Amino acid sequence: IRKLYITSLQFKLDLISILPLDLIASIAFLRPLPYLRFNRMIRYPRMSDFVERTETRSSMPNAFRVLCVVINIIVIIHWNACIYFLISELIGLGSDGWVYGVLNKQSLPDGIEDTLARRYIYSFYWSTLTLTTIGEVPGPVRNIEFIFVTMDLMCGVLIFATIVGNVGSMISNMSAARTEFQNRMDGIKQYMELRRVSKQLEMRVIKWFDYLWANKQSLSDQQVLKVLPDKLQAEIAMQVHFETLRKVRIFQDCEAGLLAELVLKLQQQVTSPQLSLLVVS
Repeated sequence: IRKLYITSLQFKLDLISILPLDLIASIAFLRPLPYLRFNRMIRYPRMSDFVERTETRSSMPNAFRVLCVVINIIVIIHWNACIYFLISELIGLGSDGWVYGVLNKQSLPDGIEDTLARRYIYSFYWSTLTLTTIGEVPGPVRNIEFIFVTMDLMCGVLIFATIVGNVGSMISNMSAARTEFQNRMDGIKQYMELRRVSKQLEMRVIKWFDYLWANKQSLSDQQVLKVLPDKLQAEIAMQVHFETLRKVRIFQDCEAGLLAELVLKLQQQVTSPQLSLLVVS
């Protein structure tokens, strides 16, 4: 594996991405040049692979997807804030009312010290308001400022429309099981009403559905597990039902092979509390 990795293109990209270009340039030019850290972006595909694998292995994939969306939003706002401050520096801090500086009273009002924290907080605030198209920030003055703000607003509409759509899909997926369960329950209710089933029996059926959902039981384990290979289905069935089957008196002296075959034939049935399963007369 090591030899294959060293001879691969991915190794060369990883090597380039960890080169401290900003540190080398800072020593050479005797001033900080943090913009040369863009080589770190080469590792973005690695991050995507990590997210996909974590999502696959996570026990709460929907919550993990929502977390990824939140992190992506913060990163986009952060990058845009950095670009805003870079443009402010190129134009000249405090040169007009749009860039960061004393002429922009929203960014640096009287009595507020100009610190690194203040610069970042205001840039992040400006980026958030602009990308979410809320506005309420000083209007642009120069042509380059108009161009940047226009591109920001267009990107903000597209990006956040995509994000809202993704979040909506995630929420729909999170409630998909509940929706399917509710549809089946509504179908049973309509059937009982159409057939004029007694209210007492109807309440027993509804209580069974409530018990089923409260205990997070599936209506059909076989439907859930049928997507798995037969071998995995057998292993899951063994772990779930084998010990229960061995506790039954007539099966206690049976061979393990016979019990394994019986386990594969078992089908789980969920009943509501206080329901008589067997009445001996």
